[in-house]
Amino acid sequence: MFKSDFHSLWKGIFAMKSQSLVHTAYKVLKERIVEGHLMPGTMLSENELAEELQMSRTPVRNAITLLEAEGFVLSLKNRGVLVKEISSKEMMDMFETTLAMLAYALDMTKELSIQMNFEKLDEFVQKQMEAEKADDYLSYMKNSMLFFKAVISSINNRAMLDVMEGYCDKLAMAAYINYLKTPYVKHYSANHLNLSILEALKAGNDEEARRIIKGFSMATRSRIMSGIPL
Repeated sequence: MFKSDFHSLWKGIFAMKSQSLVHTAYKVLKERIVEGHLMPGTMLSENELAEELQMSRTPVRNAITLLEAEGFVLSLKNRGVLVKEISSKEMMDMFETTLAMLAYALDMTKELSIQMNFEKLDEFVQKQMEAEKADDYLSYMKNSMLFFKAVISSINNRAMLDVMEGYCDKLAMAAYINYLKTPYVKHYSANHLNLSILEALKAGNDEEARRIIKGFSMATRSRIMSGIPL
């Protein structure tokens, strides 16, 4: 092997290691933000994060860049990195878009005679119900989003699934923060929604399923604008 080959090999190994560190920092920070361990308004320090994660500042900085592109944080010159709050308007827009995609997916499954995976939808609804009993709001949101994704995936629309993928963590974060701030309000409203949609679909009543989604969309707008958790 020539010297240039060795150089290319080590360069490739170094690049892979760097990407692994960036992924690690990104995953840790995103989980802490989504799960409410780093609340909106928290200021982050690259130096402190690098020390805690036992890595240099470079992968931490790159991870922060990724999170900023996704709208979770904001870099402030000479001040640090701010964990952003997701506004009620942004949350409402994301949820209404999700419900619109859900309704469209139902239209297309009927138009194209596509059979949905009811067993998988049943599984997600059951896990939502179990999460409510255990008062595990993050698990509830996760399985609620998986239910929506399963319906949308039935029409094999990659663009819609990419949009949904980008929304999941932000919706979960925003809903969870609202949940923490309003312990006196009844939560887990998507449990009844998804169960009702599933029962209508199993009965072959697609029109009823769409009516349920439309009604929930209007109710959700009111809840979100009032700061009430989903």
